[in-house]
Amino acid sequence: MRVSIINLNLIKQDAVGQNILHQVRFFQRRGDEVQIYVMHPPVDVAPEIVALTRIVTSTDLLARRDSYFATSDLFIYHYLGHHALMDSIKYLERGAAIFYFHNVTPPALWNRAEDHQQMAADVADIGKLAAYADLIVADSPFNAQDLIEQHQCDPDRVRVLPLAVPLDEFSPGPGDLALRTRYRLEGRRTILYVGRVASHKRVDLLVEALALVKQQIPNAALLIAGDHETNPAFATVVQAIRQRAQVLQIADDLIFTGRVEAIAPFYRLAEVYSSASLHEGFGVPLIEAMASGIPVVVSDATTHPWVLDGAGLLAKPGDAADLAAKLVSVLGDDRFYGELVQRGLARAKEFSLEQYNIHWIEIVAEATAWLPQRPYPFFRLPTLASLKEKKPVERPSGDQAEPSALSLTLREDVAQLQAAADVMIKNYTVRSGLPVIGGLLAWLRRNLTSHLREPYLDPMFRRQEGFNWLVVHTLHHLVHQLAQPVLPTDDDRIAKLEAEVAALRAELAQQRNENTL
Repeated sequence: MRVSIINLNLIKQDAVGQNILHQVRFFQRRGDEVQIYVMHPPVDVAPEIVALTRIVTSTDLLARRDSYFATSDLFIYHYLGHHALMDSIKYLERGAAIFYFHNVTPPALWNRAEDHQQMAADVADIGKLAAYADLIVADSPFNAQDLIEQHQCDPDRVRVLPLAVPLDEFSPGPGDLALRTRYRLEGRRTILYVGRVASHKRVDLLVEALALVKQQIPNAALLIAGDHETNPAFATVVQAIRQRAQVLQIADDLIFTGRVEAIAPFYRLAEVYSSASLHEGFGVPLIEAMASGIPVVVSDATTHPWVLDGAGLLAKPGDAADLAAKLVSVLGDDRFYGELVQRGLARAKEFSLEQYNIHWIEIVAEATAWLPQRPYPFFRLPTLASLKEKKPVERPSGDQAEPSALSLTLREDVAQLQAAADVMIKNYTVRSGLPVIGGLLAWLRRNLTSHLREPYLDPMFRRQEGFNWLVVHTLHHLVHQLAQPVLPTDDDRIAKLEAEVAALRAELAQQRNENTL
């Protein structure tokens, strides 16, 4: 099977980049071909992954300039926001498509007004693009609920699959002395936050909480490990945080690392992990922290309760005092601390790569169940059962005008084709009405004709039946497309569909003539 994975970029250190790398290894181990399509050069990935990555434009994909993409069997579109490559999902002419949803930050939680229009468009496009997919995958139940309730996605096509965390990279252990010295953490009780310093992450609340924690634990410090420079929106947040820390007289206890190549050693520098984020589609750092053997204290918001599932503490969203109280309760009680460590280690195991692969293989199998099993010159013949059961994918409708007149006449034609698609007489048995010798004649007929029927006639009729169901399935799609309201700008598209219908009718007629002969 040929697989195409589509995303804006490929960055090893971010959660989606890790997810894509897991998927590449999964398909390679199965013996499938796989290519990655991005708009920007990959960052920090191995040479063998770079060799599989193609930097393309939307025009490259839409114009079918890449032969591998044009002939792929499975397309996996990762969505964190709209980018030009996403539009190719609307024009796929073959294969199955999976829309992999990683959530989008609501504009209301973002501090940079200049980004709000694009972010609103990203949110608005979720349902429109997901409608073109055979299956929709969400990282968490929160994301799945968002897809169904806010973006009107079909619940029957939504699947929940938590991201995998490379647990072998995270484990309890002593912190690196060189790192501890570098970040001035000797003798400090470190609270760790991992992630971007974006407005919806509410790192400012962590600063407020730190000041309250220090009233009872004077040697507490906050280590912020993650990107706080690459996005203009971060600058305002960081500036406000630093100014507030000065006012609270804790500036020396606030430590930024910036982006780091390997995050695992930083968890071993900390005694507790904390986040006050108000919106998360998943929450990989929570799992990394639990796997590293440190307790987790986070806001009771979006995916946090589901990720922890009782293995950590939840604080009231937006409440620095409650967050501080929870942190003190962990840092001040060794027995409770140990209980949380054990709960976290057990919970983290549920997000292993092995668990991911078990469920991912089911999703891939379901999405591709109707795909071709054998190659033919112009199409691959799907299994009969999958074609009979598969329903046409619902496509988004237009906004005005009338359905195409052609679709009205085609409905009856498709119904007749579907009724006549099964050409095999499956309950036929060889019989003879002659007395006495009838049984012997029937036995002779069965055995004398088997050399012709089994290797030639049966496969021929099965192929014909498969072709019939392929025609029925294709026409179902065409009828659905033609039944949609047609905009004035869709004239070329309708003409193309009508030409395809005419070609299918001609090919079907030719097949019937050949069978008659």
